[in-house]
Amino acid sequence: LGNQAKAAMNAGDLVSDDLIMGIMAERLKEDDCKAGYLLDGFPRTIPQAEALKVMLAEMGETLDCAVEIDVARDVILDRLTTRRTCSGCGEIYNVKSNPPAVEGKCDKCGEPVVQRDDETEEAISNRLNVYNDQTAPLVGFYKNEGLLLS
Repeated sequence: LGNQAKAAMNAGDLVSDDLIMGIMAERLKEDDCKAGYLLDGFPRTIPQAEALKVMLAEMGETLDCAVEIDVARDVILDRLTTRRTCSGCGEIYNVKSNPPAVEGKCDKCGEPVVQRDDETEEAISNRLNVYNDQTAPLVGFYKNEGLLLS
């Protein structure tokens, strides 16, 4: 399931509802979720939100709240297109605000620092367009549910 999800994300697309709901159902059954959890970036569509509500009800749980964080498009593009990740240890850098000491080399392990496929301007622009079309309506959904914090 994870490899299928990664291929979609690398292209800047949303993961299919069936796939993401399968992943979420498995993950929320893990022991470390028994005391509570925070969902970041999920759900991303109204159908996912509705499926989450049903899934949680079947588990005897409810959603406490949904949080909207509003960031300007140009800020998102700038932050993500300048982000770099170590190909060895996964350390995160930013070429403007937090560059590695030696350009292109990780400070921690010395492996190459690279731009991920999903952090190009084209992929990010696609993700933002998908967000506007499919995810932004969740603000109204959770407002109607009385769960929105913004």
